Amino acid sequence: MTHAQRVALRISVVLLVAAGALLATVWHGAIGLTPTVQAVPNNPGASTGAGNFYGADTTMTINAIKSIWPQVGPSCGIETAEAAVNYNDEVRGVGLRFRSTTDQKVVARNNQTSGASQWGYPTPINAYGGVTNISRDVGTDPRSIAYMEWNYTPSNTFYHDYIYRWQFANSSAPSFYTQVLQATTSMARGLATWHEPLTSQINGGLHSVLVTGVYSYNDPRSAYPAQITSVVYRDPMAYYTVSRFEASIGTWAGGHFSTPYGVYSLWSLYYGDRASAGDGKNTSDPEPAVGIYKPTPSQPIHWYRGFTWIQRDNNWANGTWNPDWAYTSTGAKMTAP
Repeated sequence: MTHAQRVALRISVVLLVAAGALLATVWHGAIGLTPTVQAVPNNPGASTGAGNFYGADTTMTINAIKSIWPQVGPSCGIETAEAAVNYNDEVRGVGLRFRSTTDQKVVARNNQTSGASQWGYPTPINAYGGVTNISRDVGTDPRSIAYMEWNYTPSNTFYHDYIYRWQFANSSAPSFYTQVLQATTSMARGLATWHEPLTSQINGGLHSVLVTGVYSYNDPRSAYPAQITSVVYRDPMAYYTVSRFEASIGTWAGGHFSTPYGVYSLWSLYYGDRASAGDGKNTSDPEPAVGIYKPTPSQPIHWYRGFTWIQRDNNWANGTWNPDWAYTSTGAKMTAP
């Protein structure tokens, strides 16, 4: 090797190291989890799922998010709600309600003065959920997301918060993996029924993503739990071109999922649990502080010790369209925590 070739080689190595350092800086997460760096990001176009796909149309999903993502600040709930609204606009054949990344600021501003629940709202309000929260959430809580999706979609379109706790479907506690599989099956039933994406809270409640489908060996509407192999979601932290991620059901339940934005816990944590420091609660996502879902000594949990998502449904009769109402994973309207 000539002297010139050796110099060129050294320069190439230096540039590669510098590029790696820059990538590590860019990939550090911003959602409250301890980030790690991986050499190769998740391939957004790859599919590792076995079985049949149940969920939303890919082209329509891309159209729904491409002009409005990524999120700015703790706006993941707003951004996933906007995506669900845009997708429904496509289904209805009307113009997209949201067309710019600045719309998340407009929605956040609107949330400061309108959209309070029938029970009011806790104070102080924040700059994102505002009066639409029923908890002192740092961003938007599940009730807020249900309200935004209902408020901005065309008339006679309904969305509610759904909650899984093992007590809703079992007489005794199954294994944690079975709980995740049951909850994911319940969520997948909404995907298979409506063929529209839904908003799911992951990482102990620290983040909201747009779940667009599952792969399963059998239809989740007729099997419980279904033989789900993987969960597909879009992350509002990302630009639409690189927002698709797919986690095997084992990873969905076990966490430690490396993404360019940190190591995601997914559904390896109940809502309200935190990924680090062992025991303790994620104080960024507390329980409701107002209304009938506020925990009591006899019924001490609502979102905690379970999993939650917001989906479209047809619960319109006798006032149940109101996005204040939450439902169990088995479809029962909740009148208490």
